Amino acid sequence: MGLLSFIFLFALTKDIAILFNLTIEHDWVFGASILLGLVATKNALKKPIIKNIRVEIENLPQELCGLKIAHISDLHIGPSIGKNYVENVINAVNDLKPDLIALTGDIGDGPVKEHREAIAPIGKLKSKLGVFYVPGNHEYYWDANEWMNALNNLKVIVLVNRGKILNYNDKNILICGVPDPVSKLELDIITPLQIEPSAPLKILLSHRPNLSAIAAQNGYDLQLSGHTHGGQFFPWTIVVKLIHKNVAGLYRVNKMWLNVNPGTGSWGPMMRLGTRTEISLIEINLPHQVHDSLVKNL
Repeated sequence: MGLLSFIFLFALTKDIAILFNLTIEHDWVFGASILLGLVATKNALKKPIIKNIRVEIENLPQELCGLKIAHISDLHIGPSIGKNYVENVINAVNDLKPDLIALTGDIGDGPVKEHREAIAPIGKLKSKLGVFYVPGNHEYYWDANEWMNALNNLKVIVLVNRGKILNYNDKNILICGVPDPVSKLELDIITPLQIEPSAPLKILLSHRPNLSAIAAQNGYDLQLSGHTHGGQFFPWTIVVKLIHKNVAGLYRVNKMWLNVNPGTGSWGPMMRLGTRTEISLIEINLPHQVHDSLVKNL
């Protein structure tokens, strides 16, 4: 799939060149496609980058300022993503010393029984408030219940149409999760006010970003999603923008923030071109807050 995408691009370039009376040899088309494929594969095998993201929330209690969330999505543990890659991701996350860790689906991509060794390092994730997970469409393609049980056994808290109240510096945080639409389950927990209306910080985990408008209407402050891979590699990095409104990065949806992780792993062809695998590190703060470290330097 990846190689054919590049062959199509360069074949199209060759045809356009003919219009300008330029000649490009067939060998050049195949050679350039293979070279670009190798570069894209090398990029996909690199360690994920750490992307630091600042989220500013109005009326946030001072006690919640500085809260750090490590956001992992679309790891796709399976035939291509094995134990070594997973261990590198887990070590990188733990080095960040996050207060909370969110896994927003497509963590697995295959039968659990065939990938237990690669899944095991997830049990080493460490954070003050816990590790939380919602399944994506790929877990449902295989057996979402098996994936949820496997991660639950590794002390990961599964949030499917339910929420949990966390306490950080004596202030409540509400974190909820909804299943991927491919599950055909109803979204029972989309309204956080039914659980803890007084929580000053409300977070939704949803594999797909397209629930953001509904989530914003229902009072969430932050939604964490994945699914898109940012298109993963060119030319799909352009095509994905025709399908998804929010492709990768931080977005403002009314008063709510939406972070779309472009994937901590890769799906299908192990290729990345125009995107990078990512671990998002989100820091929650008040608007324009001056950090203590900056004050000391003034």
